[in-house]
Amino acid sequence: MNGIMKKVFVFAVVAAMIAALAVGLAACEPDETAKGGALRVAAPEGTPALAIARLVTDNKTIADYSMTYEVVAASNIAVEMSAEKADVVIMPVNAGANLIRQGAKYKLACVAVDGSLFMVGNVEGGGAIELDDIVGKKVACIGQTGVPGLVFRYVMTNSGITLVDENTEPDASKNEVSVQYVADGAAARPLLASGAVDFAVVGEPAATAFKTALSLNAEMDMQAMWQSVTSKETYPQAGLFVKNTLAADGEFMNQLFAALAASKKWVNENPAEVTAFAQENLYASATFPAPSIARCALDATVLDEAKKARVLEFLSAVMPKDSGGAAIDWTAVDMFL
Repeated sequence: MNGIMKKVFVFAVVAAMIAALAVGLAACEPDETAKGGALRVAAPEGTPALAIARLVTDNKTIADYSMTYEVVAASNIAVEMSAEKADVVIMPVNAGANLIRQGAKYKLACVAVDGSLFMVGNVEGGGAIELDDIVGKKVACIGQTGVPGLVFRYVMTNSGITLVDENTEPDASKNEVSVQYVADGAAARPLLASGAVDFAVVGEPAATAFKTALSLNAEMDMQAMWQSVTSKETYPQAGLFVKNTLAADGEFMNQLFAALAASKKWVNENPAEVTAFAQENLYASATFPAPSIARCALDATVLDEAKKARVLEFLSAVMPKDSGGAAIDWTAVDMFL
């Protein structure tokens, strides 16, 4: 073998060794969805975060995955799925389903929170807020494009109420109600406290907290209103979504559901301890008045066919069209496990 051939041979051997080493190193790179990898769970503040309360302290590993949990502002939760930042994410059912429809590689594993919305305010004599109490009045509503806004509009329009924007003075003779959409309960509270609006539609625990802090004497149960116009007892409010790769891992999913069930049981059985626990382990500003816990409507159970049908019925009712006005066939969206 002449000198040139020797050099070519040596180069080829070295190149092959480097390639083999690169493959070996790649195989050793940690895969976040491989057993032993790290997974991130994200949930928005409020009741959805309550669904993972005890997981934060009791389930640092699930099926050999290393788990981290983060509670984020409600306005930041959608990007957790759209940018695939979280492996497991709790978010409004409609938002998550719509992202899946648009190509997000996640599945709806369960409904984390059922309907937990209330309109609160003051009425003469206190008690229940009736439709007659709100005509000609101003209402703040959280989550314009989320479940709260969708449910509020669906219930009101199917109850004979005409909604006008916040800059329009509502005409009681026309059954009009002025609505001002806000991001969350924190934005709704000062509007209600100052009298800028007469009523506010918020979720738990904000509804109970508002009634106490602002001395409000009345509420409208939006779940009861939903039932009055749909004959359905409740609706799916927040869903728990998992990446497709995890959805196929039966061991992980079984252990996740077991952990969610244990957390739900502890929360429901220890309402007086929830706020202190949440402030220490979920987010510092967490406030869950004991009376609100029973109304937080934690679910987090496996979706059977009846529950899947309920999700599809809900989405078809409140989101029949996309932002461009085209009809959506929700039954054609591959969103379930």
